Amino acid sequence: MKYLISILVLFAAAVALGTLLQNTAYVLLVYPPYRIEVSLKLFVVLFLLVFGFGYWLIHLLLATTQLPAVVQKIRLDRAKNNARKLLDVALRAFFEGRYAEAEKAATRAIKHGESSVLYGIIAARAAHELKAFERRNAYLSSAEKQSQGESTMRMLVAAKNKFDQADER
Repeated sequence: MKYLISILVLFAAAVALGTLLQNTAYVLLVYPPYRIEVSLKLFVVLFLLVFGFGYWLIHLLLATTQLPAVVQKIRLDRAKNNARKLLDVALRAFFEGRYAEAEKAATRAIKHGESSVLYGIIAARAAHELKAFERRNAYLSSAEKQSQGESTMRMLVAAKNKFDQADER
């Protein structure tokens, strides 16, 4: 169907072009006291140019008004990408036993505006392994504020931390 319509448009354009080239008509524009007489061929070409320029100008204005939303989306995507990279760094450092680096990467991800509870829990576990119990409790409380329905993981980490801390005494 798409090809049929394009062929019909092509034939219509050929007929219009053939008629336009054979025709010696003119267009008379009258706006008192002015009177402009232009050939039909020139009028059609000028009309198409003005129409095309207007169409392009409208699309340019629409793109300009939508530019702030596009830029904001790009910035949000970039921030999420950076936070995910920091999550990779934090997890790798945590499982390699480099707890200070893991805590630092998770904290940077939280500062980037990432709202996942996972970052706070990684930072809390790393702080626990570093025996920084105040920071651990702060990370867990911030994770508690962020998580409305995701309390299981946070509670398991808090229980494990308390169990580990009780074993050390």
